[in-house]
Amino acid sequence: MESTDELIHGLYRGAVEDEWREYRGRALARVCEKFGASAAAWWTRGENNDGGELTQHPQSTVTAAALAALKFPADNGENLLELPGRNQTSVALYYPHSGTAVVSTVLLNFPSDRKLPSNEAIKRVIGHMIEAGALALRQFIRRDDWLASMGRANRGSAAMVDAEGNLFALSEHFRAMLDNGTGAALAKLPFELPEAVLGEEGGEFVNGPLHMRVTRCGELYLLYARKPLPLDSLSPREQEIARALGNGKTLKSIARQYGIAVSTVANHTTRIYRKLAIYRREDLIELVRMRSEAGRKVG
Repeated sequence: MESTDELIHGLYRGAVEDEWREYRGRALARVCEKFGASAAAWWTRGENNDGGELTQHPQSTVTAAALAALKFPADNGENLLELPGRNQTSVALYYPHSGTAVVSTVLLNFPSDRKLPSNEAIKRVIGHMIEAGALALRQFIRRDDWLASMGRANRGSAAMVDAEGNLFALSEHFRAMLDNGTGAALAKLPFELPEAVLGEEGGEFVNGPLHMRVTRCGELYLLYARKPLPLDSLSPREQEIARALGNGKTLKSIARQYGIAVSTVANHTTRIYRKLAIYRREDLIELVRMRSEAGRKVG
């Protein structure tokens, strides 16, 4: 087996064994060692987008803006660009991900006295590295589908997106939740992410019948979706009181906790039972348990 084939096999093994972000750095290290490159950068982003995930080895040597400024031929296909310099020669590859609105740019820097690998070898190895990286990310996202199918605790239906809603990967359950009946492939979320959830802390929002939770993941966003639960129909204050009742607190202790009258708690309790169409505290305890479990999965 040729050493190039061994490298490619190693890249796919790494995609299975490593977490997707760890894989990216380790893959660049393997490619640098194979080709004799002094440094490498791998930028994955949505088309016409300056966000995305930038990974570098062995250290930060280039910015996303510099990679965005590279002038590839305008046919939007896979392209290789050689950039001669005084002390080094750089080779950049532009690679559109199949079936998505996501593209990768990979830059390899070579010492000026180093003989460059053939264009064919670079395109072959880097193309497989990128596809293996997409595989690693899909595994990371779909892991919760597998856990759910086995009846085990999981985080919920998930997708990895950028701030513009470009889909880098999504679970089958997430795809099913967003399905509009057309069966068309999804390259982008059919809705915009609220500005309020795009900070470091992420956040939650509701889109139609779905409840979404966003967690920052580097320069990307991990998005979890779940279907509505009965307690979601309550107002924020009613949800607080319902949780307290479900946890066994008395009306008097709840009144003290929130600084309100016992009669006010009693009125809230009446509305809670009416909205949920239940009559026993045991039923409320079960609904609170369901909501807590959903929160743990999504969290």
